[in-house]
Amino acid sequence: MLIIRPVETSDIEQLLLLAQKVAPGITTFPPNREVLEQKIVDSQKGFTENPSIDSSDDYLMVLEDTSSEVPIIMGTAAVYANIGKEIPFYTFKIIKRTQYSYELGTKVTSNSIHLVNEYVGDTEIGTLVLDPDHRGGGYGKLLAKCRYMLIAQFKERFGKRIFAELRGWSDDNFISPFWESVGKYFFNGISYEHADYLSATTNNQFIADLMPVNPIYLDLLPENAQAVVGKPHPTGEPALKMLFAEGFRYDEYVDIFDAGPTVHVPTDDMHTIKNSRLSLVEAITDTKITGNKSLVCNTSLNNFRVCLTEVNINNTGITISENLAKAMQVEQGEQLRVCPLDTQYSPDHLEQN
Repeated sequence: MLIIRPVETSDIEQLLLLAQKVAPGITTFPPNREVLEQKIVDSQKGFTENPSIDSSDDYLMVLEDTSSEVPIIMGTAAVYANIGKEIPFYTFKIIKRTQYSYELGTKVTSNSIHLVNEYVGDTEIGTLVLDPDHRGGGYGKLLAKCRYMLIAQFKERFGKRIFAELRGWSDDNFISPFWESVGKYFFNGISYEHADYLSATTNNQFIADLMPVNPIYLDLLPENAQAVVGKPHPTGEPALKMLFAEGFRYDEYVDIFDAGPTVHVPTDDMHTIKNSRLSLVEAITDTKITGNKSLVCNTSLNNFRVCLTEVNINNTGITISENLAKAMQVEQGEQLRVCPLDTQYSPDHLEQN
């Protein structure tokens, strides 16, 4: 059975192996034991029912296959609330300006990028990591959507806008044309990979110290650098399509290192969130259910669970399988959040009732 749950301390060895398999490329999930252990600690503080001064706004979940003798972690997904308040979240904003000379009868349009911190108090979704051995089965979609179910159920903990930052285009040697034309001149002596790593693991003071305060004219950059502004890495194109399907849009914000697109959506406008509802568990059955293919999550924060399964939905509640009740740790008369899925949004794998 596939279950998505909050990360646990005992997951560290599998997480480290997973990070090694997908490196390089995901700076928020490096093959570094100390960094991953801290992520576990921060997430455990986030998944605490009663927030305190020591609580966290980070939520890291894992996709676990419980059918094997030793449960296997197949991937991760994270939510980061209240971005930009304590640690600035810098992006470039592309500004288009048109000037006209009546004397010459000439119009000139130029594009410039400005360093901004405009995602203050918003919620970022990220750290979508899937074991390469399990790609192609719809598991990435399942991981992506578990984050939206968490936000839907505990909306008061998250911002009114959700955003995602996608990795920018680079060649087969991990060379970013945008970095080669812009970043490396301001971060002298620091590689693209190291700068990106620092942005994910520090307070970003080095960005404030070294990045230009004045606009940079894109039209003056080499053509290969201009061509990748707002362009995702090929491996991120499926993720961008999924985000657009959820209602995200691109409004000319790009990453400061590789110019990858940053997209956002009002929380209440997201497809999964809009279409999820709390439903009463009216009955639990030991027979196979052939009903509505749905994302299902429980209402417990510190024991949060998400599963993709089939449930019978009626006007007053739902009927679920015994397996699902056990996985969600719910009983008859309690509630689950349910989001029915159509073919467009549905991963291939279902929990077997």
